[in-house]
Amino acid sequence: MNYTIKHDEATDIHYVTVSVKDHTVTFVDFGARIQEWIIPDKQGKKENILLSPDTPQEILTDTAQFGALVGPVAGRIKNGIWNHKQFEKNNGNHHLHGGSNGWWHQFWLFDVEVAKDSITVHFMLKDTLTDYPGPIYVKNSYKVTSDSIEMTTSVHSDSNTIVNPTNHIYFNLNGQAKKDITNHMLQIQSDKRLETDHESIPTGQLLNVDNSGYDFRNPRLLSHALRELSLGLDDAFLLQDNQPQIILSEPSNGRTISISSNRQAVVIFSTTGFEMNQSVSGKKMRSELGIAIETQELPDIVNHPNLGSIDLEKQQIKTWKTTYAFSVI
Repeated sequence: MNYTIKHDEATDIHYVTVSVKDHTVTFVDFGARIQEWIIPDKQGKKENILLSPDTPQEILTDTAQFGALVGPVAGRIKNGIWNHKQFEKNNGNHHLHGGSNGWWHQFWLFDVEVAKDSITVHFMLKDTLTDYPGPIYVKNSYKVTSDSIEMTTSVHSDSNTIVNPTNHIYFNLNGQAKKDITNHMLQIQSDKRLETDHESIPTGQLLNVDNSGYDFRNPRLLSHALRELSLGLDDAFLLQDNQPQIILSEPSNGRTISISSNRQAVVIFSTTGFEMNQSVSGKKMRSELGIAIETQELPDIVNHPNLGSIDLEKQQIKTWKTTYAFSVI
């Protein structure tokens, strides 16, 4: 069990690499990212199971938030308006992922805590760069155990504001992104998904997943599901309490990720149709090269208060936890 810190002078990015038992995780202070996660398959071959920007320069210019802590509010806010305040419109007519200076696009302070059976990397941020009321103070901790990453996010603010963060982690359990994710199995403990319009803006209606391509209550091969969903997955699912709520696996190599969270929902993004010049894990980003699994409260909930609230009152503390556990079956 050990850790190392590497500094790239050209970009001022720090890489913190933690090794515990059979796996190794690398974190980055720009965006409080989970940069790489190297785990074995059933043959013992260790590979990175995330989509990871290949260079420090590509981390700085990344607009897809690979592995980053997204906030203050993940997802879209319709017309960028909350409480008569106009946020930046950085996604057509709407506000997305906290804007162009969101938490994913800021440098965080960090420290490392070593315990008997774990190593925790704590990232800290005082957010004054977004146009949200604040300042908002964030502590995002990644505890690396023998078989998991436990992410705990705690926030408070000097003003009444709104907060709904997520980690924008993209998985590819094939390792090193050598194949697309259509050979993965996905299970989600969810009976309902959030309906969206043609601009991916929630309507506020929760739809049953029964008899639809969105039914993942039993493990389902992604290639079969995506055949029914011509536009792919970019949808929020209301999570049940039974855990783990999400299981992603690649049957041929045995890698499995089980996700448990106290968040209300998860957004699943299959990257269908998503192509960009940036390379990740040595491959040019292309459609269905990865699957993003983002635990959070329901998107655009500020415009649908019947679904809940992401209000953060002055000096109120909110804390959320999501655990990503790996196994080899």
